[in-house]
Amino acid sequence: MKRNGETKRRRNEAEDAGQGGGGEDPAMWENLDRNFRQVQSVFDRNRSLIQQVNDNHQSRMADNMSKNVALIQELNGNITKVVSMYSDLNTNFSSAFHGGKNGHEGGSSGTRAN
Repeated sequence: MKRNGETKRRRNEAEDAGQGGGGEDPAMWENLDRNFRQVQSVFDRNRSLIQQVNDNHQSRMADNMSKNVALIQELNGNITKVVSMYSDLNTNFSSAFHGGKNGHEGGSSGTRAN
């Protein structure tokens, strides 16, 4: 899934419309773009994990089936991580777009993609 083009298109539309206090802040858009790339990285990892789980399941080998436990646990943790990342994105975007100072400073609140 390529989202960078879509993100840039939305950014340009918002800048063209001159919406809100953050529409003219390139640092805010760079921060959002970086955060979306981190989220996409987790999604890409999840896609790989799901493929591994499917392959292991189709093999019907006991060892591979037991490996799925750890893979599914990692998937679950990644989903929690994405929820947190989106929450941080929402907070940072709202703060920056509505004139807050901290919209693009300290952006990720400790959540990082693997």
